[in-house]
Amino acid sequence: MSQIEIIQIIEQISEEIEVDANGQAKASIRATARLAGVDDESIRKALKSSADLTPSKLAKELILQGFEAADLADWRTSGIPNAAISQLS
Repeated sequence: MSQIEIIQIIEQISEEIEVDANGQAKASIRATARLAGVDDESIRKALKSSADLTPSKLAKELILQGFEAADLADWRTSGIPNAAISQLS
């Protein structure tokens, strides 16, 4: 994906990205899917499976990167932190 395409996507999804007082950003599943170039349902399923006995490949990778399985399940409603989003690309 080119820089121009990324900038256009960010402009389109800017309302779905929140930045807290500490500068930590979170994005909706739909916004994250657009950035990763995948279907948002695939991210929903991958995060849902993190609480299952058979976590998805994405969930396993995020857990190996130091994220907790419980956090992954919570992201479905609270948003995906920018540190995790960077692992998707």
